[in-house]
Amino acid sequence: MTAEPPETPAHSDASALADSPALRSALDALARETGRDEREVRQAARRYLRELRTTHGRRVHGLWVRAGRALLGRGYQRIDYDPAQLERIHSLLAAAPAVVLSSHKSYLDGGALTVGFHDHGLPPLTVFGGINMAFWPLGALWRRNGMVFIRRAGDDAVYRCTLRHYLAKLVGERRPLQWFIEGTRSRTGKLGRPRLGLLVYLVDAYRDGRIDDLWLLPVAVSYDQLQEVAEYADEARGAAKAAESLGWLLRFVRAQHGRFGSVYVRFGEPVSLRETLGPAGALEALPPDERRPALQKLAFEVSVRINDAAPITGAALVTLALLGARGRALTVRQIGAAVQGYLDFARRRNLPTTPTAALASEAAVRAVLDALVAQGVANAHHAGREPVFGVAAEQHLAAAYYRNSIAHFFLLGAIAEVALLGAAERSPGERTAAFDSEALALRDLFKFDFLFLERPQFLAALQAEIDRLAPGWQAQLADGPDGAQALLARMPTLGSDMLLRSFVESYRVVVDVLDAPEEATDEVRLLDACMGLGRQHLLQGRMLAPEGVSRHLYRAGLELARHRQAVGPGADRAARRRELAAQLDDVLHRLGMVHRIAVRRVEQSLRQAAPGGASPS
Repeated sequence: MTAEPPETPAHSDASALADSPALRSALDALARETGRDEREVRQAARRYLRELRTTHGRRVHGLWVRAGRALLGRGYQRIDYDPAQLERIHSLLAAAPAVVLSSHKSYLDGGALTVGFHDHGLPPLTVFGGINMAFWPLGALWRRNGMVFIRRAGDDAVYRCTLRHYLAKLVGERRPLQWFIEGTRSRTGKLGRPRLGLLVYLVDAYRDGRIDDLWLLPVAVSYDQLQEVAEYADEARGAAKAAESLGWLLRFVRAQHGRFGSVYVRFGEPVSLRETLGPAGALEALPPDERRPALQKLAFEVSVRINDAAPITGAALVTLALLGARGRALTVRQIGAAVQGYLDFARRRNLPTTPTAALASEAAVRAVLDALVAQGVANAHHAGREPVFGVAAEQHLAAAYYRNSIAHFFLLGAIAEVALLGAAERSPGERTAAFDSEALALRDLFKFDFLFLERPQFLAALQAEIDRLAPGWQAQLADGPDGAQALLARMPTLGSDMLLRSFVESYRVVVDVLDAPEEATDEVRLLDACMGLGRQHLLQGRMLAPEGVSRHLYRAGLELARHRQAVGPGADRAARRRELAAQLDDVLHRLGMVHRIAVRRVEQSLRQAAPGGASPS
C-alpha cells in the first residue's frame, strides 16, 4: 500500500498567503522599520512566493518515483528500511506535523527517501532544497513533486519574512516536510555541524502559537559505497565543485552504473519541540540572548540522534584498518584481526550495522575488499604467497570518507586513550583528576570537526565509557606511564591513532603556515599554503596520514586557530600558536604510543591464531 499525494495545488496558492492578515501585517511592520514603501515590499513578497511555490501532482510524483528507482537501481541492490522503525514512523506522521531532518551524503539521498516513503506507504514529502537545483527543465518538474527551492536569504529581510510565513503555512497543512540538517553534502564522511536556517522559522511558529507541537524526525541515509566519494576527494585537494545543470545531471546519472551495495535509511528517535523547548510561553519568556543557544541545543540533539542511527558498514571498518596501517599492505587475516575489537564493541553496545559489516569470516572481509578495489579506493597484490591489500595511490581521502562515517561511535574511547596517557604524566596525586582535564582539552581541540555533548554530559559519558573499556582504571593509572600503557594493552579497541591522527597532523600544518613571516590573511591563500606545506611534510615523512592533506581539515584547523586567538601578528598571538603547537605535538606523541601498542596486539592475536603458534606471513 502506498500513500498517494493529493492532486491539489494548495501549496502553490501564493496569492492567498500574500493576502493573509499575518503576512501583510508582518510586511507592513518591516516596511516601517526599514523605511521602504509598503507596496514595494508586498510586491517583492509576491515574487518570492511565486519562486517558493510547489505542488504535489500524482502523475509527476509517480514519474519521479519510477525515475528514482531506476537511478538507484543502476548501482544499488536495494533501498533498505527497518520494518520496526517504519511502523513507528507511520504512527507518528499520522498523529502530528513532522519535519524529516536527514543527513546528506549524496544527491541520491532525496531519491532514497522519495522511493522509500512511496513504497512503504508513507506520505510524500515536501522537500526544501537549494535554488541551484532549479535548473531547466527539471526545476519545473521538481516543483510539481513537492520541491521548494530556497535561496540564501542574506540581508534580504523581505525574503526571510516571506519564507518564514510560507514555512508556517506548510506546517499548518500538516504535510511532512524534509530538508538536510547539514545544509550541504558531507565531504568528509562525518556529519557536519547543523545549520539552524529553517529551524529558526519553525521555532518562531511554535513560539508564536501557530503550531501546538512539531516532531523533528532524524534520518540517516547511508551507503555501502558511494560514487561521489571521488568528487569529494578532488574537492578536498582543491578542485572546484561542479555547477549543477542538465549536462551535469546526465554525467551524474551515467556515473551511477556499478555495484555499490545497498542504501540504508534509518530513523533516529524523534524530537518534540514542546518536550525539548518547553511550552511556547516559556520560550517566549527567554531573554533573546538565550534563545539561540536553546535552538542550537535542539539542532545538536537532532544531529546526535542522526549519528546514533547511522549504521556501521563493512567499507568503514576495512578502511579504518587500511588507513591505520600507515602505508603497509595487509593480508585478509590481518584486516580481520584489526577490526575484531570494533565488531565486538558494536555487538556489546547494540550499535546499528549493515550486513556488509558482519566481518566474522575471511570471505566476508574479502568481499568488502574486492568492492573497494573495484571502486579504485584499495589495491591488491596477488603475486606473493597470499594477497595483500592497501589504500590505492592518491585514494586516502576517499578511504577516509568511509572511515569517518563511523568515527563518532568510537570517539569517546579514542579520547579516553589519549587522556589516559596525558594523565599518567602528572604527579601521582593528580592523575585521576587530570584524566578529566586532559579529556576536556581534547574536546576543545576537536570541537570544530566533531559533535560533542555539553561539558558535564561529556564527562559523564566519558566516565561511563572508560569504566566499560577498562574497569578499575584509576588504580592502574596510579602506576604512571607504565600503568597507562598496560591499561591500553587490555582495552578492547584502540582507535585514537587510526581515527584522529589525520586531524591532528592537519591542524599542525595550519599552525606552521600561520607562524610564517609571510603569513597571508586571505583564507583561500592560507588554504593553498596549507596544501603545499602539507604535501611537503608528507613527502618528507613528517606527516604519516596522507588523508590529512585536505582543505576541509585545514579549514577546521583555521577555525580552531581563530578560536584560540592564534591568528595574526603580535607577541601574544605568536605565544598562543606556540601553545597550540605544543599541545598538538604532545597529542601526536601519544597517538604514536597507541599505534605501537595496537600493532603489537594485532601481531600477538595473529600468532595465537596461526597453526602451532607460527608467525603469520
